[in-house]
Amino acid sequence: MSKKIILLGLTSLLLTLTSCAQTTKKQENMSSEYRDKVKNIYKEVKKYDYNPTYQLAFDANLCTYELYINDVLVNFSFTPGRTAGEQNIDIPQFILKSGKQTVRFKIYPKAVKKGVLENLVDKNADFSIRIVHGEYYKMKFEDFKEVFRMKLPKVTVDVPYVELKGEFEAIVPYELEGWSKGMDLSKDDPKKLEEEVLGRMKEIARLYENKDIEGLAKEHYKRVKEVDQSMYHNTKENSAEWEKLMQESLDESLKTELLEGKMKIMGEGKIVTILVDKGSLLNESIIRNRIEGGYSDYFDQYFYRPAPGARLEVIR
Repeated sequence: MSKKIILLGLTSLLLTLTSCAQTTKKQENMSSEYRDKVKNIYKEVKKYDYNPTYQLAFDANLCTYELYINDVLVNFSFTPGRTAGEQNIDIPQFILKSGKQTVRFKIYPKAVKKGVLENLVDKNADFSIRIVHGEYYKMKFEDFKEVFRMKLPKVTVDVPYVELKGEFEAIVPYELEGWSKGMDLSKDDPKKLEEEVLGRMKEIARLYENKDIEGLAKEHYKRVKEVDQSMYHNTKENSAEWEKLMQESLDESLKTELLEGKMKIMGEGKIVTILVDKGSLLNESIIRNRIEGGYSDYFDQYFYRPAPGARLEVIR
């Protein structure tokens, strides 16, 4: 059986909110308004007769890649080797409402080592992608319904990358505002916008550095609320898990770092971020927590501007 990777939206968000928690003493001395609001989001999440989760399933060999849903980067790999069978990623948080959705993938040359690619796409590169949906706990994965399938055609010419696009129809019971009403950031002055985004990334990095969970909860509240709705997380166990992970992450040995990167505009011009643009950490967020000689956590921060002149806000 192929190895399956299920990236549940709640887990990734909990890690984002809690990977650099503050000490118990600090927690006692600060406001918990947004921390409490995040813990109680489950009370506002709705369940329906059918609660589908859409997944992106893919398989790659002799290539590296980027995957986009509705022009938002959802997955990438610039490491050597092939995927261990078909991989699966939950994508409902990138589907704001029912209707036509776009899928796009870029195939790059295979990696010599992590982040270092050959010059041209391998003529034997193989990449396939599917979009499926089903309801967790009520359906087996093999019974999920397929709504999209595409395969990389045979590469016959020398090219630095191949890009393919497609569309699929999604039917979801919820409707999220997300970045849909955001301003078109592609019209902003690029230099000024990048300075603004970097300033926001620095602000959030300081929250991790200061182990300010209340501040992080405030920054990520709308993100968590929308992702929880897209995943139908409407039980108290969700908040209990949030609290558990928060307590487990009270680790003073974690060091926050702000890496160098380049601005990236996505979401048809409405989403912006800064990602590492070269080397072994290509496409990772420039905010990371790490333990010397140990693991690293990277914290994606996708921003949008909700109104003209408004401050950039975290949306995914």
